[in-house]
Amino acid sequence: MKLCKSFISLIGISLVLAGCVSQKDFNQVKNEKKTTEEKLASLEKELELARKKIDDQAKELIQTNQITNENRELKEKLDLYRSEANPKNNNVNNYNTTVEDEYINNLLQVYDFKAVYMDSWLDGKVPGVVFKIKNKGKKTLSEIEVTVYFTDGKGNNIAEETYYPVLDSGVSDFKELKPNYTFQFDNDHFYSAKLVPKEWKSGNATIKITSIKFKEE
Repeated sequence: MKLCKSFISLIGISLVLAGCVSQKDFNQVKNEKKTTEEKLASLEKELELARKKIDDQAKELIQTNQITNENRELKEKLDLYRSEANPKNNNVNNYNTTVEDEYINNLLQVYDFKAVYMDSWLDGKVPGVVFKIKNKGKKTLSEIEVTVYFTDGKGNNIAEETYYPVLDSGVSDFKELKPNYTFQFDNDHFYSAKLVPKEWKSGNATIKITSIKFKEE
């Protein structure tokens, strides 16, 4: 009987408390709850954006470190090539050239170059060039691009031809040029120069190695 009276008393107290909360207060609490939920959602979006930004910065940092390491390796290679080509050269602070350019300038030798009219079985007398290339470095080359510039009597360029004496793809006899090896033409073979004008005179030409590729190891 006492238990029943206590239960009824609790119900009564709850009804009294419920009666003390007006509809206005209830709506205010409801609105505050909604505002809080919206703020939490906004904070979650900001947190997600912050996480994404941190991830992007981490990726950029990794890329920067990779570039730094690659640059250091390139500088080491440049120093090696320079020391091989010219041990007395102390200028090790100029890194404005690529590894390929350094290799061309210091470790590839072009010699016995000749640009004259030559006899062709099919076309008769035609402008032609022959040359040799020696690889004095320690790298195997899978491609060498050579450009010959034909000039007039005043030294002005009037035509040019590009050749690939070493090429790992195509019909070249030289698929690669190993260290200490030399490229040269077979007897009676030469590169023809079909773009040279008829007024060109034999001997007026210069040659330059314009590009190389290292064989992947």
